[in-house]
Amino acid sequence: MTFNPIRRASRALAVVLACLAMTGCLSAKMYVDPALPKVAKGDLVQAAQPQPVQVLFEFRTKGNANSRATEQIKPRVVAVAAESGLFSNVSSNVNGGGVLKVVIDNVPITDNAMAKGFGTGLTFGLVGSMVTDGYVCTATYSRNGVTTEATAKHALHTTIGNHAGPPGLAALDPQTAVNQVMDQLTWNVLKQLSDKKAFD
Repeated sequence: MTFNPIRRASRALAVVLACLAMTGCLSAKMYVDPALPKVAKGDLVQAAQPQPVQVLFEFRTKGNANSRATEQIKPRVVAVAAESGLFSNVSSNVNGGGVLKVVIDNVPITDNAMAKGFGTGLTFGLVGSMVTDGYVCTATYSRNGVTTEATAKHALHTTIGNHAGPPGLAALDPQTAVNQVMDQLTWNVLKQLSDKKAFD
């Protein structure tokens, strides 16, 4: 079963999806917030002698472990670490080398999101709404008794019913939007760690 970010993004979305099942007239669109810088391999400070790394990952919802989301997102985090070129070998079970621990916590941002979603459902989408989910990514890299930490924040906006999206942002399907947010968070914390010379 694939990870469906709409189903767990917020209570407001759950209410709206229930109304959608009854009416068939609502649609949800997602928009990736542009505030977090886009980072690529070329932006990282590469280590002179890359070491192997063990990647540990956990996804949380409001601070609570979310095993299903962890299972679905972890391969993306591992893939970004491998693509970064910062490590000689990337795995979940590397002996020796360093340990990269990444935790992404989904925290609701929109005030009174439940009421907004319920209002949209009652009007059958004629009055739309927008909810925003926040994501806080904390990464630590430990090697030879030294631990370095980095943190990045991101946001995902979801419109439901007859509501315009944030100006200048393209609407994405839910899976693509969530994947972009997870990847961008991982790239950004790796850049911070590389800037701090954590991998030297």
